[in-house]
Amino acid sequence: MKPAHDLQAPTVPVSYLQLLLEVVTERGANAQQLFAGMPFGPDLLQRPTARMSALQWGRLVSQAMRLTGDPGLGYECGLRMRPSAHGFLGYATLSCASMREAMELTIRYAEARQRGFAMRLVTEDGHAAVEVREKQPVTMLRSFFYEHILIGLARGGAAILGREANPFDDVEIWFDWPEPAYHAAYRKRLPRIRFSRRANLMRFPQGMLELRPVLADPQASTQLIEQCERELVQAGGTGDSIGLRVCAVLVQLPHGGYPDLEAIAGRLHMSSRTLSRRLRDDGGSFQQLLDDTRRRDACELIETTQLDLQDIAARLGYRNPANFTRAFRKWTGEAPSRYRQRRGGWQ
Repeated sequence: MKPAHDLQAPTVPVSYLQLLLEVVTERGANAQQLFAGMPFGPDLLQRPTARMSALQWGRLVSQAMRLTGDPGLGYECGLRMRPSAHGFLGYATLSCASMREAMELTIRYAEARQRGFAMRLVTEDGHAAVEVREKQPVTMLRSFFYEHILIGLARGGAAILGREANPFDDVEIWFDWPEPAYHAAYRKRLPRIRFSRRANLMRFPQGMLELRPVLADPQASTQLIEQCERELVQAGGTGDSIGLRVCAVLVQLPHGGYPDLEAIAGRLHMSSRTLSRRLRDDGGSFQQLLDDTRRRDACELIETTQLDLQDIAARLGYRNPANFTRAFRKWTGEAPSRYRQRRGGWQ
């Protein structure tokens, strides 16, 4: 799926793993069985910004298939895909002004979340299609990855347009392999599937591109696109993955705050001087990544928890709440309390 030196880089969001774990536990297995032999456990899911390597993701999928006896888990995980699982990208697509803009955003920024695959939007004979292709030949679990991505894409499109009752109207999926035996068990829950086609894609009427998402919010979309751009750079979309590797371990400490430069460098088995140089060569800095991480975590905590702003400041490593307020104003242009009120967070 990727060059060998990339397979061990932490590139796959753990939000995808959450969906897989849901399926496994519903079918009688447990988290301990799924994570057996892995270098991390279920507690990884408590770190929403953490990532795992492609090798680890593939191993977990294989174990899930063995535990459930179901080779069709790509279908199941795709059907459960929700926009929030894609982080800032998911929220950005929900707030776009049109379905076309949402598809274009997905195509541009998907690399930050599925680095082994590329997408493109094509139109022909009154239809549009998002085609997915692998950057390098996929030798294992190929059908799982395409099923997961394309069914998830269709499910996300339904959420963007508010089509929960009939999510797959006018949508069909193409796969370039023959119909598998497990397809029959999922047929009634899926959009129309065509097998043995020339490409792997999601196809729909071209007019759908001009439809307006039910949660369209241009101001929010602009802010989220900025964050998607940072995430793409951090993910190595325009260079190597050093920014992503730093972000993968730049998570909140139990007592508040984040690991410092020395600690991060140690985790990555290099000196702090080398890490600073590599980040600088990549057009960034440790302080920039720390600020981006703090901003992201601050927005998430304000919107999704009942913590008061002083506690949030402490979690982010600010001893003085006033410093947090000043930083938040710099990031977003408004005070944390105003942001919480406007975004409909906890009061």
